[in-house]
This record gives sequence, structure tokens and C-alpha cells, in this order.
Amino acid sequence: MPSWIDGDMYVRVSVRAEVFPTEDVERVLRAVRKIFPTLEFRVSEEGGRTFVEAESTELSALKYLKENWRMRRVRAAAGRLLRSGSGSGVVRARLSKHAAYVGVASILDEDEKPGLGDISLEIETDDVESLIKWLTS
Repeated sequence: MPSWIDGDMYVRVSVRAEVFPTEDVERVLRAVRKIFPTLEFRVSEEGGRTFVEAESTELSALKYLKENWRMRRVRAAAGRLLRSGSGSGVVRARLSKHAAYVGVASILDEDEKPGLGDISLEIETDDVESLIKWLTS
């Protein structure tokens, strides 16, 4: 896989959030759409659990996230957390579902267990460091 396609980095973005029985699906959809406004979310059932999820191969799917971190001046912390969640060809992060509802892209520490759950973000790429630098620049 090439690192760059048509001037953009190759990525495969996957976003997933569980909808707990006490939550309204529309409210969870509203939260994830605030952080990932260009993605087409679908509702799925798996083992009696409900999820909202979306995928994209467009780097632009991450633009709101990038801008949110820049405007909030948390790029260095975001970079540190993204690096701690990265591996060979993949970057993983968990975002606060509660913060997302008000349009804030807040990365959770590995051991944080938010009451309302989280939004799982997984980004596959063949250039992890360049992706993290782009997201946090």
C-alpha cells in the first residue's frame, strides 16, 4: 500500500460506539456525528448489544478531530496518547462519548472507564508516525 494517494495519506478509519440500554440511539448518533460529521453511520446488533459504526478511506473523515485538538490546544497530549495506542500499521484511541455529545474530541487514557462508555477509533495506515504528526499539527 502506498503512503500517499492523490496527495492524501492512505487511511482506513473505523469508528464504533456501543449504545447502552439506558441510552437513546439518536443521541449516540448525534454525539459521534459531531466528531465525525462526514461519516455515514449505521446501527448494528451483535450478541444482543447495539452499536453505531462507520468506516471511511478518506483522510478528510479525521479533519474535525484534527481541528478540535488544534483549537483546544491539546495536540501534544493527543499525540502522546495516539502514540501509546499505536502499533504496526494501526492507531487506536478511545474518545469520550459524553464529551463528543457537546462537540469535544476528548481522548481517554488507557485505564479510564467513562460512565457513558466510549467511542472506539481505529485508523489503519502504512505510515503511523506521519498520520499522528498530521493529526496533531
